[in-house]
Order: sequence, then structure tokens, then C-alpha cells
Amino acid sequence: MRKVWAVLLLTALIATGVLFVARPWRGVTVAILFPASGVGAPLGFSLTQSLLWAFDYANERSFVPKYRPIVIETDDVEAGMREAVDSGAVVIVGASTSTYASRLQKAADEVGLSVISVSAFSQALAEEDNLFRPHSGADEAFVMGEMLRKSVSRYTVFASTQNPIYVVPFLDALVTGMGSVRPYAYLSADGGVSRDALFSALAEIMETDAVVLALPDFSAAVVARQLRYLYLDTPIWIASWGATARFAEIAGSMGEGVRTIASWRPDALQTSHPFVRYIRRLYGDELDPFPLTLAYDAAAMLNEAVSRGGIDRDGITKGLSKIRGVDGINGPFVVDENGDGHPPLYLQEVSKRRWRLFEVISP
Repeated sequence: MRKVWAVLLLTALIATGVLFVARPWRGVTVAILFPASGVGAPLGFSLTQSLLWAFDYANERSFVPKYRPIVIETDDVEAGMREAVDSGAVVIVGASTSTYASRLQKAADEVGLSVISVSAFSQALAEEDNLFRPHSGADEAFVMGEMLRKSVSRYTVFASTQNPIYVVPFLDALVTGMGSVRPYAYLSADGGVSRDALFSALAEIMETDAVVLALPDFSAAVVARQLRYLYLDTPIWIASWGATARFAEIAGSMGEGVRTIASWRPDALQTSHPFVRYIRRLYGDELDPFPLTLAYDAAAMLNEAVSRGGIDRDGITKGLSKIRGVDGINGPFVVDENGDGHPPLYLQEVSKRRWRLFEVISP
């Protein structure tokens, strides 16, 4: 009799194991997709790490079904998309530049996936059907222009040529906000400015009241240092794209007083938000709030979509299209019919190698 029970028990265990192995994954497979090189790679690395923390946090809070993130770093967007599909991904989260996001959106559209872009701030992407952006960069450049025109009559712009889908609309909005005040000079400055180019532009810079940097963080920091050596008191403003903790560290003492308008709080890690407490408990408080804010809000948008539409790709797309608000790390904010978020804007200034909150600007 014991042998019979033993056989029955063993059979049951084997059957259960077979069923367990054969049962398909019922979680949410998320492809995290960022460029492997170029101006978007350093930020992409920081955002990837922050997204992994955000999904770990969601999974630890008994989120059902669980997230299964798959990290893909590639400059070949089409190859990355094939890898995402082969891995069973039902949604893409990524894109550290607007130019990369545009390519990613087109590739995802061909395979029926939606993209939640973490840091594509270009207004040129506002009406893409399958591209959703908790931080859309809306009004940042326009508000910057409005603030500048109160004290500036001529200004010079240093801009990147490597992310035109972001830079061109940013400059258009900046000029609109400046009203009748027109830029005195445009200078290309990817990776910094050569000494010859900088000295050849000195006459233009001397005639301006402020400098605006539409550059990624490293290039912006190099140019800011070069300018400060020549003109210590020149007001410098930087597009939010480059306003990272890395910028403040590289610029060093020469970055003092640099300002930006951005949709994330520089003091986010000082709040009592549960995700902030989770991150500080595990990793301390010497972290950059920029990628953490963007990553958490992207994960929060995906959470909302899953709760509304389900866990398959069609359900997530439908859920994303229904979202009109996200409970972000800094509080709730509105999402418009294009899937673009409109968090409050924050005037920030570098002080002692850190971004500090100067003023909250309601959307």
C-alpha cells in the first residue's frame, strides 16, 4: 500500500512540475532599449539602471503580474526591435534622445508595440500614436525664453547637431518665448568647442547678455567651463536634456549659477515618497534624481496602462491611450490625448556642484 501511495505522490509531483514548466510566462515582459554609443549612451546607462530599480520596486510591492525587464543596448534599432519581439516583449521602454525615440517609434509601430519614452523631450514627437511620454518637455524652452527676455537683449546659442529632433523644436520654442529678442549667434558645440572656434566667436559672445546651451551633459559642461574661464559672470542657461548631476560634477566650480527649466525636482530624493525611501535604504542618497524621476514616472505610466488594459501588447496600447493622469514621483500630473505628460516645471540652479530648486512653475 505504501508503494502505491509513493507512486501516486511521485506521479503527482512530476505532473505538477511538468505543468509548472509548461505554463507560459504570465508577467509583463518589458524591453528596455537604449543606444549603445553616441550622445545618448551615458544617459541611457543611468536610465537603464533606474528603470531596473523601478521595476524591482514594483515587483516587491506585490505587483501582479510581475515585470520581467530585458535590457537591450544597440545603435541598430531594427535589430533591437527584433530581439525585443523574440524575447516576448509586449512594450518598449527607452530612448535617451528624441532622435533615437523617433527611430524606435517607427520600428515599434511595424511590429505592433507601443513605446514609453523616458527622456524624449521634443515637441516634434507629440502626435506619434504609439509613443507615450510621461515627460514630454512641453513648454520648457518657451518658459526659459520668457524668463530670459526680461533681462536679455542679445544671446548666443551653442547647440548639438546629433539630436536634431530635439534641438530644432527647442530652439524654435526658445525664440518664440524670447519674442522680439533674437539670437545673436548659433554655434555647433558637440564635445565642446575648439580653442580656435571659441576665439573666433569671442566677438559675438562679448556682444551677448546670456548663453543658452542645447547640448548633452558632457558637451554642455565642457562649454560652460570654457566660457567661464573667459567670461566669469556671463549668465548660462542649459536645456533640460543636459541638466544632469553629471553636468554639475564635470562643470565643477565653473558651473556655479548655471540655470535650467526642467520637469523633475532636484530635491526629489529628499521627499518621503515610498520609492525614494526604497532607493535610499538600498543605495543611499548620493544618486541623481534626474534619471530616477524619469524612470519611476515611466514605470508608473506602465502600471496604469496594465491596470486599465491588461498584460498583452494590445491591452497595454489601449491602456496607454486611456491614461489622462499619472501619479508620479513628485505627485500626480496630467497626460494629454497624445500620451504626453505635463508635470510642473522647476527652475533650477547649480550651487556647490548640485542642482538646487529655485522656483516651482505650474504647468
